[in-house]
Amino acid sequence: MDLQQNICPICHRELIENLRKRDYGNIVHVACAYCGNFKITSHVLLSVLRDRQQNNDPDMDMSIALRHLSSGAADEIDLKGENYEKIKGSIRIPSDPLEVLDLLMLYCGRKATRFNVGITVPNSDIPLLFVHDDNEMQAVLVMAQELEYIGQYHSEQNNYVFTLQVKGWERIIQLRKVRSQSKQVFVAMKFGDPDLDKVFEDAIVPAVELCGYHAYRIDKVQHNDKICDKIISEIKQSAFVIADFTSHRGGVYFEAGFALGLGIPVIWTCREDDFTDLHFDTRQYNHIKWNSTVELMQSLVNRIQASIS
Repeated sequence: MDLQQNICPICHRELIENLRKRDYGNIVHVACAYCGNFKITSHVLLSVLRDRQQNNDPDMDMSIALRHLSSGAADEIDLKGENYEKIKGSIRIPSDPLEVLDLLMLYCGRKATRFNVGITVPNSDIPLLFVHDDNEMQAVLVMAQELEYIGQYHSEQNNYVFTLQVKGWERIIQLRKVRSQSKQVFVAMKFGDPDLDKVFEDAIVPAVELCGYHAYRIDKVQHNDKICDKIISEIKQSAFVIADFTSHRGGVYFEAGFALGLGIPVIWTCREDDFTDLHFDTRQYNHIKWNSTVELMQSLVNRIQASIS
């Protein structure tokens, strides 16, 4: 049994365009409104995905990960058997429904132009809100209604349509204010490596300070919280995140992915000799590839001033 031509092999939703195949069907290109653009280049993975289609077993967590990673991408994500779980694990799925609700409010804040104009959320955008399916999206909207963030919603031509209420605008302003006033920069990188510790102290810290911010690294601060809760809290309170992928620590992928989901800018960096070993295709993001602390410091200053400040 072959992959269905008009069905996404990940989320099992209908495709606008049929799958494109090359190399006798061993390479499959997918353009999915929900999952984004990606290609499958593993015969073994294609076989696994065919079985999942036959068993009606979509992978909605992977759909969410692919959509976030492919947003604004110039290239397709290259999906293989050996990187499948790493790609899926790179994005943290919120477990707190209020966190999802805040993501919805921030999404609405980016789309709203005037107070009295309705908000339209395409069904295909629900992965950007870390929502798995339409039933979950409806539950989120009902909760938003109960909190008086939005008025009554209705479905219209594959869109969710509603208006923002005063309390919804107040929550958006509150969320924006925390970030806009923040001078904190969360730094995600490998800890305990003398060379990278020197990079943090001699390149990242001075670059951030020159731009009027202060660098925060979780291992440099005393706290009594569970480390995962502390990371999530500090990322939420940061103006932006610097994620250095040198040595490819899983936590860096997690922290960068979490920031992306919140709409927090991420500056991507990696030592040049380590760049080709990235766990999955992040080439669509404009990484700073560095070879020395001096080079990284100047590049960070330029990037912060150009894209953040």
